[in-house]
Amino acid sequence: MGKSSAAGVDNTARRVWDKEEYAEKADKREKEAQEAEETALDIKKRKRLERDPLHQGLIVERSTLKMREYQLDLTSRIGKAQVIGLNTPLSQQAGYYCSVCDCVLRDSQSYLDHINGKYHNRALGMSMTVEKSTVEQVKNRLKMHKETASASNPEDYLPDGIDRRLAEAEAAAERERQERKRAKKEAKRGAEGEGEEGGGMDPDMMAMMGFGGFGSSKK
Repeated sequence: MGKSSAAGVDNTARRVWDKEEYAEKADKREKEAQEAEETALDIKKRKRLERDPLHQGLIVERSTLKMREYQLDLTSRIGKAQVIGLNTPLSQQAGYYCSVCDCVLRDSQSYLDHINGKYHNRALGMSMTVEKSTVEQVKNRLKMHKETASASNPEDYLPDGIDRRLAEAEAAAERERQERKRAKKEAKRGAEGEGEEGGGMDPDMMAMMGFGGFGSSKK
């Protein structure tokens, strides 16, 4: 019986990679990622322009940055439980909702950064430029504060300009400290008096009570 030649695979040769093919695949993936990123940025930019009153033609020129005229509410929802589903509106989801930009910020710091940022103020029709105050405006502001201070109750201030309420609060705190100090001294004095009374007991009575051997071994 003759030997049959077994069919095999020659795997001793080193595999050769098509570098051009894989380079083309890498370039393709990079272009697709770049296009996706540009598309996301374009969508974000388009939404911002849609909310910008200048690009909508509602205003002709942006106004200077103005002071916020409303009080921020950052603590009203602390400690409250809320059920959020797939159909929950964006304004009712967890976090801080900005009605101007129609977005939700997950923490208070991000929310403050957002409402103080460029895009939020642009959506409000303002630029990030602050109006420069004139000398006359500064004088008027100082005059207003002076009139407000002079219009306050004069009975609240001592002759040397010290706030009477602060002085009274400091005096009350000092009296309280002195009272605590005096009470502590009296308690200490009472404890010492009790010790002296115990030490001045009748020796016969102490012997009857079994205390005759305390204090000295002298008979």
